[in-house]
Amino acid sequence: CSHYAFSFSPSHVLLKRASQTFAASRCPPLQIQMQKTTPSPDKSWNVGRFAKTFTFFNGNPILKLIPFVPSGSPSVPRPDPVQLSSSETVVWDFASLDSAAFASLWAPLDDVVMGGGSASAISQAEHGATLAGVTSSLNSGGFCSARTRNVSPAYDLGGYKGVAMKVRCERGMRYKIILRDREGWDTVAWCYSFDTVPGKWMDLKVPFSSFIPVVRGNTITPKEPIRPSSLYSVQVMLSKYEYDGQLNPNFTEGPFQLDFGPIRAFT
Repeated sequence: CSHYAFSFSPSHVLLKRASQTFAASRCPPLQIQMQKTTPSPDKSWNVGRFAKTFTFFNGNPILKLIPFVPSGSPSVPRPDPVQLSSSETVVWDFASLDSAAFASLWAPLDDVVMGGGSASAISQAEHGATLAGVTSSLNSGGFCSARTRNVSPAYDLGGYKGVAMKVRCERGMRYKIILRDREGWDTVAWCYSFDTVPGKWMDLKVPFSSFIPVVRGNTITPKEPIRPSSLYSVQVMLSKYEYDGQLNPNFTEGPFQLDFGPIRAFT
């Protein structure tokens, strides 16, 4: 399952262990607290971190079994886009979010969901946001990412050609930007891989036509192209794997830091 670098469908074993953890704690839906320091990788599978990640994006699975008891929503109200010019609009912004709104929208999504030990944190910064962490091949893992919860309603970017953002990585590795145009969690991940220049800012612009459809790390033949008029979430990822089991040719295991700006739509 190390190839499943874009979405996850946990095994029955992981779900059983996580459910036992939820039942024992009897806690309400958990919130992930963003860290300003780079976390250390786990030496074994961290069920607590798995539970936090799963709950943040899916709600508490135990509470969903109890009638009339709120289990936590996997979506958040859509932040308003900010028009920069006649040709660009900020879709996923950072400057307009206070710390609570940021923590409610963004969270790390690492290979702990697959049983791995990689760990990361996302934090607000002057330039936008920073994703920093340590990748590890423990238990066939090797990816870190930051993803937004689904927004409601979805963003309608039907009048735009693609998305853009400024990025910088000191180590100059290959990352991915991922969009989802379906409301569910484990849906088709529309992916685009890009190489960074060590220590230098670059303005990445990706036409919607350049995104490829991926399900759990494998490319698929879609029934229809990406739907820019219905975009629910965005994700930024560093992974040991590319697609269809191939290794990322521009990847080094260990510490990393990716600085990126607001995600914009362009015409």
